Amino acid sequence: MTNNNVANGFNFVTEKTIDTQRLLIMVNNARRSCAENAIRNNVFIDRVKDELDGETYKIFVGQKNGADIEIIEMTLKQALRVAARESKAVRRVLVDDLEAMHNARPLTQNEIIAAVALANVEHDRRITAMEQDVEQIKQGTIPVGYQGYSHLRATYGLSDAKSRQLVMAWSVPHKKVPHTAPGGQVIQMSVVHEESFEKALRQMMAEAEQRGSQWHHPKMARFSITSK
Repeated sequence: MTNNNVANGFNFVTEKTIDTQRLLIMVNNARRSCAENAIRNNVFIDRVKDELDGETYKIFVGQKNGADIEIIEMTLKQALRVAARESKAVRRVLVDDLEAMHNARPLTQNEIIAAVALANVEHDRRITAMEQDVEQIKQGTIPVGYQGYSHLRATYGLSDAKSRQLVMAWSVPHKKVPHTAPGGQVIQMSVVHEESFEKALRQMMAEAEQRGSQWHHPKMARFSITSK
C-alpha cells in the first residue's frame, strides 16, 4: 500500500486504474438504477480496504465538504472484485461499466477536461440533489430511474433550459407524471431517464469545445456547466 498526500485530490479512470471517488459514483448510480440505497463514502472505503486486504494499492488524501477523506486508487481488476460485493442486479451494471472502461481508448485532452468539469459538478452537487430527491418523492411518485429537471440541474450543473435542449437533441427518454405541489395541487411534472441523460451529457461534453469559461456544441450552442 502506498500513501500520498494530495490537496483536493480527485483522480479519474486511466487505462488500468480507477479511484474510489469515481467508483463510488458508479456504484451509487448503479444502486439508484436498481432502486437500492446509496452507500456512504466512509463505509465504501472500509469495504474496499477489506476486499483488498494484503494487496498493493495507493491512498491519497482529498477534500469533501471541507473535511479530509481517503481516496484509494486501484486497478480495474481490483475494482471488479469490489463490485462483486454488490447485489446481482447492481453487479451486472458495474461489471459492464468497468469492462467498457478497460476496453476504451485513452481519453483525449478535451475529454479529460470535460470529465473533470462533470466530476466536479457531480461531487459538489450530490448532497443537494439527494435532499431534493427525498422532497420530490414525498410530494409525488417518480418512476424508478427517472428524475425531474431540478434534480438534473443540481446534480450535473446544466441549466433547466439547456437540460431540456439536451433531452430533445439526444432523444433522451422523458415523460410527464402526476406530482403534488407544496400547496396540494396535483400537476404534471416532467421527468427524465437519468442514466440516459448522463450518457448524453458525457457524449456532448466529449464533443464540445471549451471557449473561455463556457462551452460550445453545434446542437447546444453556448452553454455553461456550473458548480456551487
